[in-house]
Amino acid sequence: MADLLIWLVAALGAVGGVILGRVWGRVEGERTGKREAERDAMEDESKRVEGGRDAVRDGRGAGNPADRLRRNDGRW
Repeated sequence: MADLLIWLVAALGAVGGVILGRVWGRVEGERTGKREAERDAMEDESKRVEGGRDAVRDGRGAGNPADRLRRNDGRW
């Protein structure tokens, strides 16, 4: 009877370890995915900000105001 109880405890421990490992792995995966998404969002934001700054710099101070008006006339 004691042997059966030892085997039962060992089996339950193994099953519990597998379940705990899967839960732990899922939590770590979600954390990693969240960190990657936040990093990608920050990189995308910095690229968009730089693009906007370049566009402002090239658009506002680029040449003669009359030439800028002629270039922008067709866009209206």
